[in-house]
Amino acid sequence: MVPAAHRVRTSLALAGAAGTIVAALLLHVRTRPPGPDAEDIADDGMRVDARLTSSQILPGAMDHNVAITITAPRAHAEARPPLSLAVVIDRSGSMAGEPLANAKAAAARLIQQLDGADAFAVVTYSSGDETVTAMARATESTKAAALAGIEGISEDGGTCISCGITRGANELARTPINRGLRRMVLISDGQANEGIYDRSELAQLAADTAAHGVSISSVGVGLDFDEVTMTNLANVGHGNYYFVEHTRELDAMFSRELGGLTETIAADARLLLADGPGVHIEEAYGYPMMRTGDHVIVPIADLRAGETRKVVLRVHVTPARTGPLTVIGVELGWRRVSDGAARHATTTARADIVDDPAAVQASADLNAIESVEQALSAQALEEASQVYETHGADAAQQVIERRGAAVRENKNLGRDVADRLERANAEAIVNFHNAAPTKAMKVTRVRAYELAH
Repeated sequence: MVPAAHRVRTSLALAGAAGTIVAALLLHVRTRPPGPDAEDIADDGMRVDARLTSSQILPGAMDHNVAITITAPRAHAEARPPLSLAVVIDRSGSMAGEPLANAKAAAARLIQQLDGADAFAVVTYSSGDETVTAMARATESTKAAALAGIEGISEDGGTCISCGITRGANELARTPINRGLRRMVLISDGQANEGIYDRSELAQLAADTAAHGVSISSVGVGLDFDEVTMTNLANVGHGNYYFVEHTRELDAMFSRELGGLTETIAADARLLLADGPGVHIEEAYGYPMMRTGDHVIVPIADLRAGETRKVVLRVHVTPARTGPLTVIGVELGWRRVSDGAARHATTTARADIVDDPAAVQASADLNAIESVEQALSAQALEEASQVYETHGADAAQQVIERRGAAVRENKNLGRDVADRLERANAEAIVNFHNAAPTKAMKVTRVRAYELAH
């Protein structure tokens, strides 16, 4: 257990760093302020679009939803970008036996798939941390040495996730590769109980790591890990989140992760969003959001060729009069993987303030409505998981059924999307009533993560 005084100092240090990180992100992304005069720009073929569910809205102070869609270009280089990879393995006492054996085997197979253009390191953590294989190019000799080192990993101690993140980041900082991707794959089967273990502080550590060009994919193993923490780490770390109930599934998960890297064209991606006049951005459903003044930043996971990503915002609008309104300015910033160049694309979400409800209905945007309904359903599943923890399955079911009724009442929603949301809701209800509590919450939160993104 870390002494209380140390935890307090750590908390204060991270809180002080938060403002610095936000300011650095603003400087990194912002090439000019998004707003009413910003043109729609699609740099490198990357498209970003922002729309309300209706292009015309009624006057008066109220909340509206804005759907932002990011579409990466399909064209990409045939060769996989060079990869700097840190595999960070939990070797705490709870990983004893089959879990650790499976994790070691999956890590070994992953490393064997790397080639001489890549570099890698293997790190473990328990009550402390250790470098099993230092960062080096993936030659046959270094891979052989790594496989021997992995074989010698044994379980012991508690769970210091922050120790693993810090050591993994330090190894990635020493990569011999100057371009390509820097990815940390963090595996945990338990709750952080040593080092930094406050959820918000761990998220801050991951955000600080990501600000240095490292994306973090988190893997929660079994039914005892903290899925909220692991999801937060992936969200702020620009990576992916995986739930693996059985460690024998790690091999397939690693294959998916490496396969996704093959087509990754944009890293360090984030949205810089500016409030319009009389507008305040309240939240980004399913995403962390950092605010500074009249701007907010939303981190985005690395983008693959041809991939579409969505972010849905809730904004509070207080229009002063009827007529055109700039709701938000949007700038997407990213690092081009092929050469490390900083790139951007911008757009603006606008609406007309009108007094005619029929005109509002007639201007409904069906694509935006679909994105919003998926985001709201994701939020309902997350809320239901929280209610389930405190009030049980029946109360959680009521949350889901209210959202299901809203989906059915939305006549602008396509049948296929409505059916998919109904299936997700039905699955959650069955799990809350029949599955083990820890499994029910983890499966439901995975569905919420998928719907929100």
